[in-house]
Order: sequence, then structure tokens, then C-alpha cells
Amino acid sequence: MSRDRIIVAFALLAAAVLAAVVEWSPRHRHDPAPAAGLSLRGKWIGPRAAEDAAAFAGLCHGIAAALEVDGSLPQPRISNGVQIEDLKIAASQGRFLPRRLTTEQPHATAAAGKYLDDVVGTSGGPLDATARAKWAAAYRELAAAAEEAVK
Repeated sequence: MSRDRIIVAFALLAAAVLAAVVEWSPRHRHDPAPAAGLSLRGKWIGPRAAEDAAAFAGLCHGIAAALEVDGSLPQPRISNGVQIEDLKIAASQGRFLPRRLTTEQPHATAAAGKYLDDVVGTSGGPLDATARAKWAAAYRELAAAAEEAVK
């Protein structure tokens, strides 16, 4: 065998080893971090977990939009934190959905409730435009986290 053939054979062998290492080495997933440390991934349980998460996301989008529209009215219907808390409880129980989420998805609803308490607080006082915007943004973040959990 000539020296040139040996060099080519070793070069091809080295390329094959390099290709095998690249092909079969573990890949690191770079999932985007949820906003403010919020993640509902792994909190949805049971055979209808994805369906419940998607329904909850839609519910949260609807609540955020309703809060914004309500705030634009001359006499908003939701004007204090007590009313917001009642809305939050109704949403977590799934009163607007065909299933009760606090029963079916206790981990997800507990995490969502903790997130809302941490981000917007628990004040029962008057709801000004700034507080209303915070609530709407928090519900949009919950919706995004629920959607992300389905992916």
C-alpha cells in the first residue's frame, strides 16, 4: 500500500469517527425560560391534561381581554380587588369550562394561583388602571405558560 492511500484511509476513518460523534452525541435543548419563573409544564395530569391546559389558556386570554375592555368602560363592572379575587377563584375552579379544574388539575391551578398572588398580590382594595393592567398581563402570562405546557 502506498503512503498516499494510507493517509487517505486514515483521513476517511477520522471523518467517519467525527461524523459518528456529532450524530450520536446528546443534544441540549434550549427551551425558552418562562416569564418570571412561571412554568406549568408537568403540572397538568391525566388523559385530558393537554385539553385542560389549552382550555385554561383560552380562559386566561379571555379574562385578560375582558379586564381590558371592562377598564375602558365609563363605569367598570370590576372595580376592586375583591371582585378580581372572585374572578380568580371562579377561573381556577373552571366554572367557565365544562370541567372543574381545581378537582381535575390541582397542581396547575395551585401554581397559577401562587403565580397570581406573587405577581399582582392579594389586595382587595380599589382597582386602578395600573393594577388592572398588571392583572391582564398576569393572565396573559398564565395563558402563555399553559400553551407552552401543551407543546
